Amino acid sequence: MLQIAHFVYPIVLIAITAQAQEAPDWARHYDNAFVSSPIVIDGLANELAWQLAPEVGPFTRFQNDNLVPQHQTMAKMLWDQQYLYFLIAVEDPDIWSTMVEGDKDCLCKEETIELFIDPDGDGKDYAEIHINSLDTINDIWIPSKQFKYANGEPVDWPDLFSWTQQGMRHALVNHGTVNNSSDVDQGTVFELALPWTGFGKIAGSANIPPQPGDVWRINVNRYERLRTAQPSKELSGWAPLDLQSYHVPERLGYVRFVSPE
Repeated sequence: MLQIAHFVYPIVLIAITAQAQEAPDWARHYDNAFVSSPIVIDGLANELAWQLAPEVGPFTRFQNDNLVPQHQTMAKMLWDQQYLYFLIAVEDPDIWSTMVEGDKDCLCKEETIELFIDPDGDGKDYAEIHINSLDTINDIWIPSKQFKYANGEPVDWPDLFSWTQQGMRHALVNHGTVNNSSDVDQGTVFELALPWTGFGKIAGSANIPPQPGDVWRINVNRYERLRTAQPSKELSGWAPLDLQSYHVPERLGYVRFVSPE
């Protein structure tokens, strides 16, 4: 198996690795560094700030007893006064996606990266943002993990897709040939910039932009699927959820915004 160290670092960066602080149980913590130099969203991630940023920590599987993902994932975050930045690199020997229209159907039916973001940490009105290897985006509003309106009625998909992270920038680089199973790929590097002004109702009571020391609840998750008649799935994430769902907002990671020096 191609090791993530051989894939991510020569292609993306030579990283200074720092494991996220871990509580004894499920909690995951990350100090999100402030960046003062511009970040170009191109999927190359060759800025010094990305080289210096620590990884969030190892991803784990949570839908069965084997907690070590077969295909590894690396993620980092940064922030400035305009954007929340994500860098995600995935090991994938067979990159594939067919869905090219965003906000139409769940990209989780194929292979996708999913960001869960709950700025005020109340478990309500949180964001679920998908990106696949064709650079297709779903930006979704989740009213609660039960997918219900405040009055208890179930939410329909058009309403879930009604929220848009206005101004989001995203790019990726596929290291391999997408939708060609005859060769062996290395994987994909995703880069995203989410403007603070684009969170809208997702922000809740959180400061926009965050103040140094603020803590948001965030998780980075991944669907890896084998391309078969009935694709088998490997679900993994930074914060282990211990359930058959990514929708466990009380277990999202704790991301603290570090003061600029």
